[in-house]
Amino acid sequence: ELAIQLAALDGIEQVVGLSRRASDIENVLSLQLDITSKFDMKKLSKEPKFDVVVHLAGAAGWCSLEQGMDVNVAGTRNLLDACWKAGTTKFIVASSVAVTGTCSPDFPPRSLPISNDDGFVGSKWAYGLSKAMMEDMIKFMGTVNEGSDYLCIRIGGVVTDPPGPLKHLETAIGVEVVVEAAAASETTKSETFPEFPLCAIALSDITRCFILAVQAKQKAGVRIITAVGPTAFSRQPVAEVMKSWYTKGEGIDLAYHETPGNEFNPVYDTKLASEEIGFVAKIDLREECL
Repeated sequence: ELAIQLAALDGIEQVVGLSRRASDIENVLSLQLDITSKFDMKKLSKEPKFDVVVHLAGAAGWCSLEQGMDVNVAGTRNLLDACWKAGTTKFIVASSVAVTGTCSPDFPPRSLPISNDDGFVGSKWAYGLSKAMMEDMIKFMGTVNEGSDYLCIRIGGVVTDPPGPLKHLETAIGVEVVVEAAAASETTKSETFPEFPLCAIALSDITRCFILAVQAKQKAGVRIITAVGPTAFSRQPVAEVMKSWYTKGEGIDLAYHETPGNEFNPVYDTKLASEEIGFVAKIDLREECL
């Protein structure tokens, strides 16, 4: 969807899609390459430079530590390095709100809203760790490759646009999963990243976010922004839900969401997305679906 919309924009000469598998998208040139292959990435480094690289590929949320390191960390390095050698200096990289690695009941976020600087909390979730390591690696690349622009977008839980049941596509296995609104539980539950519905964002919104990032003026350095829905997709106030999920709920700073008027505000700080690229999510899933 993103490639199709980019190809339709005025001023875009050519959109190139890179994938391990052959793809056939109208008005998109396909390159069949593997970011984990040093041989393939050497070939890519000899291609004409791209004006901007948008990196969306990654191992899925249930990946092993080995897969996370090979794809999300090393694969990202291979791709960005190859394109930088070819002359590209603007990079947009899909990170994830899962970078914190939160898992109930014992690994909560430190405070809400979660900031763009918050990192891995130390859980056993390999995917979250790999995304945190990827961001640290990109910060290193930004220091080494002075003048280049690296924008990491921490993406929320992407779901289909309303109306109808909200669904999340597990792209690695091609399965759609229905996403229900977050709700308080009577007992603490053991779950990897239970915050998924709290940070849900409509597909059309996240697509627009990446388009704005592509169109934004190049800015040297490394920036991390977060893109989630305008409200938390939850049946009860965020503070109530979080306290019910985590045994260490008393250790989470919930003062912001306990303030009248903030009960259903996003659990991630989205201000920088607005300041840096002008992105504000439009589709309020809570308002549309509850």
